[in-house]
Amino acid sequence: MMKMFDGFSRKINYLRLSVTDRCNFFCMYCRTKDLCSESSSQLSEEEIFRIISAFKKLGIQKLRITGGEPFLRDDIFGIIEFANKIGIENINITTNGWLDTEKIKKIIKSPLKSINISLDTLDREKYKFVTGIDGLDKVLETIEELKEHKKVKINTVLIRSVNLDEIKDLISFAKKNNIIIRFIELMPIGVANQIFKDEFVSKDDVIKRFKRIKEIGTVEVSAAKYYYIEDFDYTVGFISSVSDHFCKTCNKVRVSSTGMLYNCLFDKTGLRLRDFLNDEALLLRKIEDFVKKKKLIRSLESDMPMFRIGG
Repeated sequence: MMKMFDGFSRKINYLRLSVTDRCNFFCMYCRTKDLCSESSSQLSEEEIFRIISAFKKLGIQKLRITGGEPFLRDDIFGIIEFANKIGIENINITTNGWLDTEKIKKIIKSPLKSINISLDTLDREKYKFVTGIDGLDKVLETIEELKEHKKVKINTVLIRSVNLDEIKDLISFAKKNNIIIRFIELMPIGVANQIFKDEFVSKDDVIKRFKRIKEIGTVEVSAAKYYYIEDFDYTVGFISSVSDHFCKTCNKVRVSSTGMLYNCLFDKTGLRLRDFLNDEALLLRKIEDFVKKKKLIRSLESDMPMFRIGG
């Protein structure tokens, strides 16, 4: 199997693939209703197959499917099955958790290794405020139904006015349900730039609230750092893209729902993969050449809407 390296000898073996920029939520740090025009240039199923196949040949071992909300695509389970069929074993997905019973049953039967579910608060009114949807109960039901069958992780974006007072409740919830929780620093991307200054909470702002906490080393290359919190007898993750970025060990690239390859979430320029999909040899060469240009350290901020590049 081929291996792909960037210009700093980092092995790139993780693809984050956005399959849609549509979403049924309007999270305050991601998108607003005026940004939600229907995208007509979303990748087709066949185009997605060609992209996944090319990255598999280039040594991608981990695939995360993102959006928008990936389960809004009718063919999402066909995409998951295809990736598995060609030999990608580590397939994961990120969702808002607003899922019906039929989709939950299909997830349980699918080869998905883990499901990341966004959950920023356990308070119904605050949930409505953050997402624009009265959906907390439904999302909690999804977590309840999936946790017995799949590895479920909760993604909690730290927002000062929303959940800084809920940290302990959220950890208790994760422990009670025996699921992984990761606290994610708000990033200065797209609409989040408007609230970043007032709402940003750093990893250290949270860690200092606990008396006994220690970092846990891991062999896996991951955006998250994990800490054992003795106060709770539980381990939690932090993704601190702002205060303690992990650029030097970054092993991932991203493809947007319109087929643009980006080396970083904060990049403004990408490679239009659609121009090369009919010639796989050329496609592989173009991807390799582009990945060689991956920067060592990310840009400070981006005006690109998060849902366009894939959250």
